[in-house]
Amino acid sequence: MKNKKLKAILSITGYFLLVLAICFSGALVFHSIYYELIYVSGTSMYPTLNGSEDEKTGTVVDFGIVDSHKSAINHIKRFSIVSTYYSDDYTLSGNLKPNSKQKIKRVVALPNETFKIEESKLYVMKDGAFEHIPYSFNISPSVEAAFTGKDVDETTLGDGEYWVLGDNRSNSRDSGTL
Repeated sequence: MKNKKLKAILSITGYFLLVLAICFSGALVFHSIYYELIYVSGTSMYPTLNGSEDEKTGTVVDFGIVDSHKSAINHIKRFSIVSTYYSDDYTLSGNLKPNSKQKIKRVVALPNETFKIEESKLYVMKDGAFEHIPYSFNISPSVEAAFTGKDVDETTLGDGEYWVLGDNRSNSRDSGTL
């Protein structure tokens, strides 16, 4: 009787551990293929991303999950938040330099668009004329004031090019500062 109970308990425990192992390895594979954990350090995306201050380094750190699947690029829209490397993060041969870190920024202009930023307002060329595109995200008055003086002259992007900005323009390295 005790052997049957012990076998039943061990069998149930074994199945439970097997299911747990399958779920864990499936999640690990799914995460590795489609999603990437990312830490945001700094204030370039404040107030959207404003994690707590790291006591050891004194830097602001936020955490997120990024869809790193190749098809995610097809879903980038204006004002999407993306992770990117800048062109100077790569060697002349096109390899990523050691210790390069992804930057988290907001897309304001899309491939093949002509745009400009004047007096902190975004304008995109449509049908031969510039149309004002209001920002669809909230920025605090102090951050909005920081947009002043960060204008971008008329620029036309090529295929596969995006123009990215940090929400905290006064403390952000953006596409225009490369």
